[in-house]
Amino acid sequence: MRHGRRRITWKGSALVVGAVTAGCALVTYLPQDTALEDPFVVEGGVGETLDLTYAELTVTDVRVADTLSGVTETAVAGGTFVVVDATWRATQGLTTFVGAEVTDAEGRRFWPANLADCTTAPKAQPGYAWRATYCFDVPRDALAGATVRLARGDQAEEHAGQRRDAVAVVDLGITGSEADELWEATETVSPEMEGYATASPGRDEG
Repeated sequence: MRHGRRRITWKGSALVVGAVTAGCALVTYLPQDTALEDPFVVEGGVGETLDLTYAELTVTDVRVADTLSGVTETAVAGGTFVVVDATWRATQGLTTFVGAEVTDAEGRRFWPANLADCTTAPKAQPGYAWRATYCFDVPRDALAGATVRLARGDQAEEHAGQRRDAVAVVDLGITGSEADELWEATETVSPEMEGYATASPGRDEG
């Protein structure tokens, strides 16, 4: 076999929260610009809980694998699978989170694969932590510097479904040297089906 994977080790990163500060008067007198339609981006790292107003999101783990082994299906990557485990906690009502993509350092976008128990559009009830696993099939040169973008709005052309809404962008923390190691290692991942998480990070369930 030409390659496989190992688990990524995280050293932690600082939470950076983007903010939009525009008062009513300012909005009134500014010309209508496409920038006013841009999503509100909340940036962070693996293990950090990000507040998107309509939900709290934590990317709990990231793995890279050649093969996904699900309950009824086994899938082999064309490149390699980036497997992102996340926990959603809706805060305003039943919410479907249809936005998910991995973006590499060159700006290329990769959408999730509906394979081997991986999810593409999880739904979460308010007050409960909901576990979801996203799987992205990416080429070797997409690993270093990659981020994952998760939101309730869809990831259509130019993120049209996310305008004026909050989105999370999480740095996967993969350096160039780590990308080479991940590509050469061997691992098969068995994703968990989405469902209630046993515990939400930093909280008790209930």
